[in-house]
Amino acid sequence: MRSIETRLNLGLGLSLILVFIAVGVGVSLSIRLLTEEYVSSRLEHDAESLLTAISFNGDGVHLSGRRVNTIYNRVYSGHYYRVQVDGRVIRSRSLWDRNLKVPAVAVGQVRRLREAGPQSQLLLVRAAAYRKAGHAVRIAVAEDLTPIKADMRRFQLRYALFSLGALVVLLLMQRFVLRAGLAPLARTRAQIGELERGERQQLGEDIPRELLPVVREINRLLLALQQRLQRSRNALGNLAHALKTPLTLIGQAADSRELDGHPEVQRQLQHHVEVVRTLMERELKRARLAGAAPAGGQVQLDREVQALMGVLHRLYDEKGLAMEARVPEGASFPADKEDILELLGNLMDNACKWARGRMRITVALEAGLQISVEDDGPGRSETEIAELTRRGVRIDEHGAPGHGLGLAIVRDVVSYYGGELTLGRSAELGGFRVDVHLPLPSQAP
Repeated sequence: MRSIETRLNLGLGLSLILVFIAVGVGVSLSIRLLTEEYVSSRLEHDAESLLTAISFNGDGVHLSGRRVNTIYNRVYSGHYYRVQVDGRVIRSRSLWDRNLKVPAVAVGQVRRLREAGPQSQLLLVRAAAYRKAGHAVRIAVAEDLTPIKADMRRFQLRYALFSLGALVVLLLMQRFVLRAGLAPLARTRAQIGELERGERQQLGEDIPRELLPVVREINRLLLALQQRLQRSRNALGNLAHALKTPLTLIGQAADSRELDGHPEVQRQLQHHVEVVRTLMERELKRARLAGAAPAGGQVQLDREVQALMGVLHRLYDEKGLAMEARVPEGASFPADKEDILELLGNLMDNACKWARGRMRITVALEAGLQISVEDDGPGRSETEIAELTRRGVRIDEHGAPGHGLGLAIVRDVVSYYGGELTLGRSAELGGFRVDVHLPLPSQAP
């Protein structure tokens, strides 16, 4: 029930069903009352005709058959009457041997009720009392409602079928109208997906004014995030540039002749200068990491990997390395370009440093970004691999530049993107292997 469209469809659908049921009940009741009023008026007319047909003489009371409708003479015709005058009862021939139950009524009083008649007929009975020639005359006239009930049931069935068809049409129209009305929400949701994939910088504002403040606030936050990230990087860059000159001067002072007589002091100064320089380089690289990818970033992986391989070919030209890249053509990933370049650059550079003759990088887009970098170098033992996962550790202090700082930066990038980093040995090349998995921004924890 989290879908607005589903909730509206259910709510409006139930409302329409209740309205149709209420209208159906109201229409049926109205027609029933109208029909009974019509039948009652006809019974009243017949009662007046019977009253007119009654005459009194010395022999008693007489009812002239010529003034009575012939339908009252057909047995069980559904039309009946019962006249009571001075204790004498005159019944219609249609009643045959049955009697008509009539409630007691006073002169001038009229009652209308339903009674069971011959052959289980449902009768509408009109009973009234009159005074004629000084005599109290009670006349009850009845008509069978069974045919009318059958007609009513047929009408209700037709109405139900018509209402069902109309309800289906209205529900379809309602769904169409709701989808059309909620289309801006669907567009905004699609734009959020494009935002996550790095295909746009901000959300569009061509939406209903009820949602416009929300979209504008999101756009403002995105802009503020990008500006804050840029200011942070600029500030760290400026700090690094400001520290370069004093650090160079300290390094020169450590190498000066005045300290030749103090080798221990000279060694310590040189060591601390190198530590500060390494930390500064590391923090400058980390300055480009701001958590998950900022909105609007889209890295063309095949192009960037080829560019990095060109640089590495020039750097390690003397080693004559065979570099292989397995990257799907046109592959892209929504992330900050600098972060991914930092990740790929460190992994490929480390592999080239330790490789004897081959380096291979494999990229796949499966539930995110999968990167594998392998070399045919000496590889590392399980103990050394465990050490490499520690921040800033360098395995070989005296050989080629180690994995420590580069893998620490790689680990930071992977951590910020909510990914996984796995170190091991290449089954095919025999050297070191690094596997990285970065989830899509929408899947990141």
